[in-house]
Order: sequence, then C-alpha cells, then structure tokens
Amino acid sequence: MEALRPTVSVLLPVRQWGEFTLTAINSILQQTLRSFELLIIGQNKLDELRCMVPNDPRIIIIARQAPGIVGALNTGIQRARGHYIARMDDDDIAYPDRLQVQLDHLLSRPHRQLCATRIRFVDSSGSPAGIAEGNRRYEAWLNSLVNPAELKLSCYRECPMPHPTLMAHHSFWREIGGYRQRDVPEDHDLVLRAMLAGYSLSKPAAVLQDWRNHQNRLTYTDQRYRRAAFVKAAAWAISQPASAHGLNTGRSVWLCGTGKLARHWHDALCSNHVSVSGFVDVARLGPKRTKRLLPVISYDALADTRKNALIITAITQPAGRHRLCQFLQSLGCINGRDYLIGG
Repeated sequence: MEALRPTVSVLLPVRQWGEFTLTAINSILQQTLRSFELLIIGQNKLDELRCMVPNDPRIIIIARQAPGIVGALNTGIQRARGHYIARMDDDDIAYPDRLQVQLDHLLSRPHRQLCATRIRFVDSSGSPAGIAEGNRRYEAWLNSLVNPAELKLSCYRECPMPHPTLMAHHSFWREIGGYRQRDVPEDHDLVLRAMLAGYSLSKPAAVLQDWRNHQNRLTYTDQRYRRAAFVKAAAWAISQPASAHGLNTGRSVWLCGTGKLARHWHDALCSNHVSVSGFVDVARLGPKRTKRLLPVISYDALADTRKNALIITAITQPAGRHRLCQFLQSLGCINGRDYLIGG
C-alpha cells in the first residue's frame, strides 16, 4: 500500500564485509529521518551477511542480479520502495541529519533535481589528519560547487557530485534508466546523463558525510576510474545534441594544452566524431610543430584563429588553469559558451 512506502530507500552495496562496514550501516540507522529502508546489496553468502548486520526491521538484504557496482545499484533501484532513493557506500559515515536535510532540500524544489552533499575527506581512522594535500584540494573543489549553474559547468572536468551522497526522487532513477555498464565511472556517466536530460544538480549548504579515503577504494583499484575514463565520459556528453555546444553539427574544438590530458581529450572527441582543429601551447613552439598530426598554435594566435570553435582547457596544474581562464576571459570568452574547463 502507498501509505506503507518508506520516504527514502538507501542503497548500500557490500561486496565483502570490511572494517568500516558496520560503522557505515550504523550511521544510516542513526538518522534523524525515521521513515527509510536500508537496502544492503550483497554479492553472495547472504546468510553470512545477515549474521553481521544489526537486527533492525528497516534493513533489507538482497542479492545483486548482475555483476559489479553497476549491477548491485541497478538491483537496488529495481527493489527500492521509497519515494526517494539515496546512495551510501560501505566505508563512509553519514551525518545524523543527512537524509532529512537532503529530503527538505528536494521537497523545496521541483522533482527534476539530483541532490548531493558537501563532504569531508577522512582517513582510515576517521580523521581528516591523514588526508594528503591533493585530496584536500579536491575536497575544497567539490565543496565550492553548490548551485546548479556551477555544477553543470564543472561536469566536463570531473564528477562534481560525490556519488555516495546522491539522492533523488524515485521517478528520476526510472527516467534516467539507472546506471550503465560502460568503461567509464558509473557516477560521472549518471550525472552527465542527468544534466543532459534537464535535471538540475544541487547540494545543501552543510557538510553531511565523511568520505573515507583508503587504499582499497574503487577509485584506486578499478580501471574505470582512470583519468582517461573521466574524459571519455565527458567527451561523449559534450558531443550530444542536448549539450547545446554544437559539436554534433560541425562546430570544432581547440584544446588548450599538449600533455597527456589534452591527448586524452583529442582521442575521446575524435571517437565521438567531433572535429578537433588543433592544440594551443606556450612552450617550444616551432613553425611546424604538431600534435596528433594537428597544428599547435600559440595563445597569442588563438583569438584570430579559433573563429567560432569551442575551447576546452586540458591543463591539470591549478595555477596554470587559473591563469588560462583569466586569459580567456580577457579575450571576452564566456565559460559555458566559448570555453569549457576540461581539466
């Protein structure tokens, strides 16, 4: 019956029981929002899993119906009864009011919303003390992006919506078709498709989850999370008609940078039948310098050469990226119209 449906279904895949799993489960069971079901999606040996979890009627243990994280999450989506569906990982810590704050955030807006949260990186001990500088910068970048316009523009650089914090109305997951099994990060692919389908991306203002960083995270162990795979996902999205960048109707691209990231972008764009005019660089310019058999021009030549082409930045160094964006703005270029940050 409709009245018996929980407000939120939380999807928590458990490939194998680990040292952080019980903490993650308990952080959901201790939510201030009481109307939820926690779907723990196991790989196999469900009887052993049942012996490990707390005795709570809100916990439902199910077996994934297809391999991998994509198979587990799609199984959970098909089984979920909640009006809303939320994500959780088995090594993170949700703050007690996470589900309630996200629910209130979504209820105050139309249903065509995909909501994430700000996060805090913690180490294996649950402390931020062991987080390296690179991940501190990544955390600051993620948490700086809250409003829909910023989040949309950032999608071509990397996924700006922390996957274990996602929440959306049940209808979103049906319309978007769940997760896709591709050689790209499944969360980035999902968020890009949501954006292309007209869903607005947003986050409440509060930090609502500890994202645990440790050596066994899929980010470090699965080839689908390599840098080239993020570019592959973004290049597919930017080539779609719904992106409104015109690359599907002949608009070309200039890539700023000549390093590995720029080459990833070139190859991914070409695989999506996008015309790449060439590369832009500052160093070692010669009269016949090329990259991927395409010309390499100077930044001074860019304004006169690009015409209506889209500029994609492919520079990983933060200070260099910042200077490049300032330079493009000095030419009158607008982020999202004339150029996109792709790295």
